Amino acid sequence: MRSIPNLALASMLASLAACGDGATGTPPAASDDSGRPETASIRATEAIGVDGQAISEKVDAALDTNDQRKDELDKAIDAP
Repeated sequence: MRSIPNLALASMLASLAACGDGATGTPPAASDDSGRPETASIRATEAIGVDGQAISEKVDAALDTNDQRKDELDKAIDAP
């Protein structure tokens, strides 16, 4: 259940990142394209002073754990 607070934090940061018009501040530094596409906007929050890479890695881990658990449950449902 720890993934729910992580997802809430991620959605809050993503909404904050989406509030800017992109015309102010410095452009985001070129970063590697590692991580899930769902957390790309979190990685871009470095322009507002947030360590987006570290946060996106934690959110990616939470999403991966959630996906693994879902796969386990799907296998258990499909098992005879």
